[in-house]
Amino acid sequence: MTLIEEATELLERMPRKNQQAAVDFLRMMSYSVKPNDNIKPSQPDGKFRRTGKSNFNLPSDFDEHFDDINDEITSLFSCE
Repeated sequence: MTLIEEATELLERMPRKNQQAAVDFLRMMSYSVKPNDNIKPSQPDGKFRRTGKSNFNLPSDFDEHFDDINDEITSLFSCE
């Protein structure tokens, strides 16, 4: 099975909402890979805007303890 066939099979089994999210993600990835493509982002001004942008303050020792949360982050993505 090729990657395209596998992706098609997975997409066909997803609810419509998830299909749209997957397609949006692929579009976003294609813009970052080929910035000079003729396909334009959905923003009227043509600029890519990241989501989740926010102003927040990190603790002064954040860099020293960043790796301590690896297990917690991994658990967020586990399928178990």
